[in-house]
Amino acid sequence: MNEADLERRYRRLLAWYPWSHRRVYEDEMLAVLVTAARPGQRWPTLGEAGNLVASGLRARAGAAVTAAVSPPWRAAATVFGLFAAIVLLSQRVVRLFDIAPPGSGAYLRALGWAAVVLAVLVGLRRSAATIAWLTALGEVVLVARQYGGDPVSAVHLMWPLALGLFAAAALSVATERVGGVLRLRRVLLFAGGVALAQTVLLTNRHAQWNWREAGTFYANYGLAARSEAVFYLLLAAVLVGFLASALAWLTLPVAIRWRALALATPVITVAALVKVTLSGWEYSNWNMGHPIYLVPIQWTLLAVLPLASLGIAAALVERRELTARLSALGRAADRDQATG
Repeated sequence: MNEADLERRYRRLLAWYPWSHRRVYEDEMLAVLVTAARPGQRWPTLGEAGNLVASGLRARAGAAVTAAVSPPWRAAATVFGLFAAIVLLSQRVVRLFDIAPPGSGAYLRALGWAAVVLAVLVGLRRSAATIAWLTALGEVVLVARQYGGDPVSAVHLMWPLALGLFAAAALSVATERVGGVLRLRRVLLFAGGVALAQTVLLTNRHAQWNWREAGTFYANYGLAARSEAVFYLLLAAVLVGFLASALAWLTLPVAIRWRALALATPVITVAALVKVTLSGWEYSNWNMGHPIYLVPIQWTLLAVLPLASLGIAAALVERRELTARLSALGRAADRDQATG
């Protein structure tokens, strides 16, 4: 019984290794560990446990790096990098026509993301990645400068900043050409949906500014209208834009679709953290009369949780595909047994 308990506990520690490692070496490692155990030993020693956990994490990190440069992940990185650059380009173009006059940096950032989109479409991956990194670092400078005088507005720019940084990272490992991954009509569908939503929101902001003193009767979701019918018409137009962009993603091949979503999870996490966990901090800034800056624990959450969400999402995608492969093998074996 002692040996069975010890073996079970060693197996739990070996679970820190990725499946690709365990399916080849688990039985051999388990035999060595059990053979080397002391007579009557029931628990792994602290040194053994620490060594197995550390080695397992190193193996997982290596497996993650290998997976990141595998064809499915590189194809998903192409999709995510291009779609992210389109979203950022739309935001920067909107900034050029917004109510407040844009600075010279706004034109440079718009040109930067436009160049990224063009470089990806013509297959210049290295150029796209380089321009994306330069433009994203420009976004970092923008947020850093704004944070000193207006921390709330700067923090609300965190998710576009994260989107730019992760887009640059994705394009650094993306495939050379987008044509083998994306159909042009899918790119146009995504870009058209984003453009429609952004255009409606921009024109509505200008309309609100023009009749701001007259009051609005219907307002929600960043939209406002003088009549209920117009409000719902505007809302429907924005929803059509979002649905068109979502359709461009939903029609991707399954392997690319879920990987592209996994690459987007850090940006979603940043946006959720700002919206949910920092709402009280934002309220305090508006009411204290002086800037209140983020404390180290808040910065830690903004840095660590997005990366953790990416790791979890990537692991779930790989596990989902492994489960699907094992199920397919099981069904094939069952059919062979039935026909045999």
